[in-house]
Amino acid sequence: MSTTVVVCGTINVDTFVSVNKFPVAGETIIGEQGPQSLGGKGANQAVACALMGPHTVLLSAVGNDPNGDMAVAELQDRGVNVEYVEHTDLPTGQAFIMNDSEGENIIIVTSGANQVVNPSLQRPTVQRLRQQGSVPVVLAQGELTPEHSALLPRLVQNSDSRLVLNLAPVTTRDQDLLRTANPLIVNATEARDVLELDFDTPIEQVLEQLTKLSQSVVVTLGAQGAVVVDEGRSAAEAVWIPAVKLDQVVDTTGAGDAFVGTVAAALAEGATLVEACRLGNAAGALATQKRGAATSYANAAEVKALGAQAQQRDA
Repeated sequence: MSTTVVVCGTINVDTFVSVNKFPVAGETIIGEQGPQSLGGKGANQAVACALMGPHTVLLSAVGNDPNGDMAVAELQDRGVNVEYVEHTDLPTGQAFIMNDSEGENIIIVTSGANQVVNPSLQRPTVQRLRQQGSVPVVLAQGELTPEHSALLPRLVQNSDSRLVLNLAPVTTRDQDLLRTANPLIVNATEARDVLELDFDTPIEQVLEQLTKLSQSVVVTLGAQGAVVVDEGRSAAEAVWIPAVKLDQVVDTTGAGDAFVGTVAAALAEGATLVEACRLGNAAGALATQKRGAATSYANAAEVKALGAQAQQRDA
């Protein structure tokens, strides 16, 4: 029996522009156009997951256009099963990514075909995959329409699959969706957004409230690492996992998705949530060493080696 991770999410084609500094409102600046490459949180996280080893199936949609053909071909090349990616008359989703000289980014997304990605219609596909083997993890993000995001729990209903939910961006606060998440993965800003709290609310208070909403919680903190509250634990028992520090940062664009996809893969292969997040930190760090999102991801051997080194340093 094979082990499969099902990813329900978006596919985009990313267009990169490099600038010395970000423009302010009303300002025109000169930038340098970079390459186009595979993007979208669903696609990125599916690639990160597949690189770690599990059979990874992506449920998504693209347009009947050259961007869609390019995205699907690249996903296949990176080991993702694209058999269930729908082809539609809407254009393939796009993201326009502006990077500054410090490696930070601003991203504008046009959803296109991603608007038709509907978990209710995909439930029979997931049920068929369960008949073929184990589906311990269904992974999803917040880039679907709010109405479709609220339907994600149907993909794990009446099954032993866990829903790993990266609610980025926070497009819905649907209570059933949050209750089903195991874990809910958000960054510090998104965590406060989910709870509709002020930006300066202490992380301890944020964790306490999040653990009342979801079965388990991971809050990523950028250069400070991540905080994990596992299932059945209280916020007072949160585990802080230090970030993996490397000498330089080239581009942070895909680091968050590398983290999430790696966490999903590790959980599917039997790791604890803390162990999975240690590997996720390593994958995220390695992703900052190259430009792009999915194109910057390291393989399983590199991620595991860096994760082991970091754990020895932190011990």
